[in-house]
Formats: sequence, C-alpha cells, structure tokens
Amino acid sequence: MTDSSVPSIVRRRRKLPQIKKLAMLSALRSQMWVMSRTSPDKAAARLADLFTTPPRPSVRHWERHAMTQARYTRRRFGALGFLSVYRWVPERNGPHPKVLLMHGFGGRVSQLSGLAEPLVAAGYEVVGFDAPGHGQSPKRNAALPDFVDALEMFATHEGPLDTVVGHSMGGAAMATALRRGMAAKRAVLIAPPAYPGTYLAQAGRMLGATEKVSGRAQAQIEAQYGRAFDEFRTPLNASVLDQDALILHDREDQQVPLAEGNQVAKAWEGAQFEITEGLGHTRILQAPSTVAMVQKFLMEAT
Repeated sequence: MTDSSVPSIVRRRRKLPQIKKLAMLSALRSQMWVMSRTSPDKAAARLADLFTTPPRPSVRHWERHAMTQARYTRRRFGALGFLSVYRWVPERNGPHPKVLLMHGFGGRVSQLSGLAEPLVAAGYEVVGFDAPGHGQSPKRNAALPDFVDALEMFATHEGPLDTVVGHSMGGAAMATALRRGMAAKRAVLIAPPAYPGTYLAQAGRMLGATEKVSGRAQAQIEAQYGRAFDEFRTPLNASVLDQDALILHDREDQQVPLAEGNQVAKAWEGAQFEITEGLGHTRILQAPSTVAMVQKFLMEAT
C-alpha cells in the first residue's frame, strides 16, 4: 500500500543511487533471513517495526504550490499527539459542506491537494491532516489503527462531514471508521487495499522472513494495538455501509492490485467503480480525470 509497506522500506531514501538502495535491501534480506532461522521472535519484532515505520518521501513542487493556499494549524489528537491540519475555505461567508482528505501509508495530505482548489471553487470547505508519522506530523511508527483513531477524533471535532476521500490505506481507514460510526454522506476511495495482512506477508517474503515470522509479526502488531487485522478488511466493512460511494482504481497500479478495488466496489452496495488507465498508484491523485470524476460524483449527489 505505499504506500504498501515493504516497498516503503527501500524507498525511504529516494535520493540514494539505485545501486545503494539495492545494497541496503540485500543486507536487510540477509539479516532477516538469518534472524528468521536463529531468533524468530527478534525477526518478527524487526519485521513489525519495519512494517509500521512509514517513509517520508520528499514533497514535490506541485504539492508545495497547492499547499500555499491552505490554512495550517497543529492540533492535539489525544494520545496520538499533535498532528498537522490543513484547511481550504471558500471566500464567501456562511456554512460550507466539508470534504475530508485522508492520505495513505507513507503519504501526506499534500498528495491530495489537487482536489482542494476545484472543490473550494464549487463551494466546499476542504480539510485534511497528516497522520501520525507522516508529512509534518511527528511520531516514528504508525499503522492502520492510528489512521482510524485520528479520523474518528477529527470527525468528532469538525462536526458533520459531507464527503470523505481516502487514498490507499487512507481509504481502508475511511471504510473502517465509517463502519464504526463516523458520519459522512458519501465516500470516495482511491486504490483501496482489501486486507493489511496481505501486505505484511508480502513484506515478509520480500525481506526473506519465514511465514512463521510474518505470522508472529502480525500477532505482535495486533497485541500492540489491541485490534485484529480482520477488523480492517475493507470489503467486509464496505458491505455494511450505505453511503453513496465512488471507488477509483488504476488498471496499472503496481502497489494495490485493481482486483482489490473491485472487491471493495462489489461489496459496497450501489458503489460506482471507475477504472483509470496509465496512472498507477499515486499519479491518479493529481490527474485531471480524477478531479473531474470526484467533482461529478459530488455534484450529482447534491
């Protein structure tokens, strides 16, 4: 989901030469292979730590430009600490329907900021925050339960939300929060993953961990948060939701397969499912076609 966990481990330092990245991965694989067979509990702890440590990739120029239009504040989110909050507000006074933006693992609000200007022009107030360990928000480790907790706290503070927009793991968090009672009239999920356990297992395989070690890593994460991975099965959560929904997914997404978005769309009764071409996992966020589909979805629902 980086968004997808393992690839993020290698992509943390994008500016390193490719050969150095490969050397780092090779060394990590060797370490994990040995630990998995000599000290599986330590290997599981290492894998769990890597899986819940988001990368902080550099911000791109177009993101910086879009974010200059946002109002920035820092707000305390209970035990999660202070998070960075961004808000785009129409110039005209009066109440405005709110759209909440939620990025994915290893992402940041600025990746979805291309939606802000057109939605503000249409009369919406757009809000979002950098999750713990992401963007400008502090904290080292973060996982899906942190996203859900932050969403629920933010939604409670902000009052009624018209629409929630979530990318990748942010979409999975949105579906979980909606199933748990977060109020919103409609939802847009972009490249939503179906189940976090799939990505932890993928991380383990890529790093040379045994299946036993990956299983122990999952158990450690579940114990740490007091919540089972099964709580975050996006199709299962979607199956009990009645909000109007738009699911967007690119056919060439190499991080979250198109089949997973299809599963979510089929489970969510009445959801629209739109497939894009050639945009991958992150370019889909800034594509004019994506903005147009989200605008159309919101306009048709009013």
